[in-house]
Amino acid sequence: MRIKKADINDADLVGYVHSMAWKQAYKDIFPMDYLEADTPDVRTCEFREACRDERILYFLLYEDKTAVGIVKVESERNERCEILSIYILEKYRNKGYGKQFITYLKDTFEYKKIYLWVLEENMKARYFYESNGFCLTGKKRDINRGKLFKQLQYLSVE
Repeated sequence: MRIKKADINDADLVGYVHSMAWKQAYKDIFPMDYLEADTPDVRTCEFREACRDERILYFLLYEDKTAVGIVKVESERNERCEILSIYILEKYRNKGYGKQFITYLKDTFEYKKIYLWVLEENMKARYFYESNGFCLTGKKRDINRGKLFKQLQYLSVE
């Protein structure tokens, strides 16, 4: 796997991979009309807007020359960061790319704390984060994704 920090020239690719992988991740969780509203163009615009904020970093994950995943991080000076999105295209899941990215994030930026939020009912994601050194903080929040969902906050404990 190769990791590339995305820049404005990657906007269309970021939009495509983000939208497709996100839809695949939530196809059995979010309402269909909510999923269909998320298009590559919507994600491309989101990425272009985020490029104006130096705290937001996007990374493309590659297998050979194919972009297979996207990660979006909000960084606060090497003190802490929040993983806002980490999505791998379905065909490329379970190959260790998510784990490799978390190791890269910890090693490259030396964050003291890494946070993220996970849907309470997304047991695959929860297991993934727990097996990669994250634990529940006890914080919860409600989000609306076509209907209300509960998210749980995790913190890297390594």
